[in-house]
Amino acid sequence: MNLVDRYIFKQLLNNSLLILIFIISVFCLAKSVQLIELMISRNLPAFVFLQLILNSIPQIIPVLFPIIISLSIFFVYSRMTTDQELIILQSSSFSTEDLVKPVLIFSTILAIISSFFTLYQTPESNKNFKILLYTIKNDYSSSLLQEGVFNSIGKDFTIFIKDSNKEGLKNIFIHDTRDVNKPTTLIAKKGKIINTQTATKFFLEEGSQQFLSEDKNLSILYFDEYLLSINQNKNNNFINRWKSPSERSMEELRNPNPDSLDDINNLQAFKAEVTMRYAIPINVMCFSILVASFLIAFKFSRLDNILKVIKVFSLIIFLQVLTIVSSNISIKFENMHFINFLPGFLSFLLATYIILKSKKLINVKK
Repeated sequence: MNLVDRYIFKQLLNNSLLILIFIISVFCLAKSVQLIELMISRNLPAFVFLQLILNSIPQIIPVLFPIIISLSIFFVYSRMTTDQELIILQSSSFSTEDLVKPVLIFSTILAIISSFFTLYQTPESNKNFKILLYTIKNDYSSSLLQEGVFNSIGKDFTIFIKDSNKEGLKNIFIHDTRDVNKPTTLIAKKGKIINTQTATKFFLEEGSQQFLSEDKNLSILYFDEYLLSINQNKNNNFINRWKSPSERSMEELRNPNPDSLDDINNLQAFKAEVTMRYAIPINVMCFSILVASFLIAFKFSRLDNILKVIKVFSLIIFLQVLTIVSSNISIKFENMHFINFLPGFLSFLLATYIILKSKKLINVKK
């Protein structure tokens, strides 16, 4: 890269980082508001909240990249136009291709980063986020059980705890209705909760178990220690559930389970997800070249700044809407998954046309 290329590249990098930080900050704030009720009700530590946020960010990064680089190009080349830098460069025999070159280099780097996210990191983050959220909502640790209140856990358990501290639970009442014909009531002086990967367990001490026998008489069994398991295989059931296309690896998308009816019914969605993951990095490059060529090739005076802003933002919005529409069509209509490449392809054609037209005009003037 020559001196001008490095200068423009640095400007693009600085602006992109600022825009990225700003958008991610707004996203994290919005996500925090969304999760705050869950955090307070579950009394969760800060690191769990941080895990949720960190697993949320990769979900939006691939979508943001085309927007971020388009805005960055707009700000950089608009400033260069206002400061007469573009005019000076064009007067110094710099062609449209020369001025687009740093954009192509920068967008290629972003496309490679975007590929990493779309192909690997984003699906993994989607899956981890859902598993973590499920684990939080189904974690019945002692810190989540309110004292002096009947706590309902699912449809089968009602739990009352008079007191709790770091040592455990005190004066525990548990009503178990998993067996509708034989409901059971457990009363214990003390106990604690044990959370494992497969189940949540109540370890009870010095208590009794009450239930109705077959002849409808009340039976009472006293125990020194008793282990009650709830939510058996809680995480395994969720991990082994049917996964949506957005949380599947490329291998899982290309090789759906032939024995799964859900997989068979969503084959088109899998194909659409594969092409979309490849299309997003291509869009990063093609959208960038189009916006840059548009700003460089068309002359805007200082009085036309408002018109330029409207045109460029209209172009960016149009490209994003076209991407969304193509994505929806690729999912709903059979064998239409390749339409995800349409926005990038059209952008490339239009950018090529603008560059060739500007080159032709320059040759005519000469």
